[in-house]
Amino acid sequence: MVKKVDDEEKRRTFIKGIWTAEEDKKLKDYMTLHPKGKTKWKWTSLPALAGLNRCAKSCRLRWLNYLKPGLKKGDITEEEEDIIMRIHNLIGNR
Repeated sequence: MVKKVDDEEKRRTFIKGIWTAEEDKKLKDYMTLHPKGKTKWKWTSLPALAGLNRCAKSCRLRWLNYLKPGLKKGDITEEEEDIIMRIHNLIGNR
C-alpha cells in the first residue's frame, strides 16, 4: 500500500530537533481549543493549522508522549509494581 502525502506537506520545510517552549505552547493551545474527537481534523493538517513548521508525525508524537494532559510522569508506585509482579508470576515471560 502506498501512503499518500499532500503536495503542500511535501513542499514545506520542517524544523528538526529540540522543540522550543513557543512550539509547545502553540501545540498545547491548538489542542486545547480543538480536542481530537470533539472536532474534525487530521494529524496531517495540524502543523499548518497550529502554525508549526514540524511534520505531522512529530506533532502527534510530541502531544501523545509529552504534552497531553493526564500523562503520568515519574516512577511507578509500589502498588503498580506489585500488580506487575503478580501478573508476571501468573503469565511469566512471553
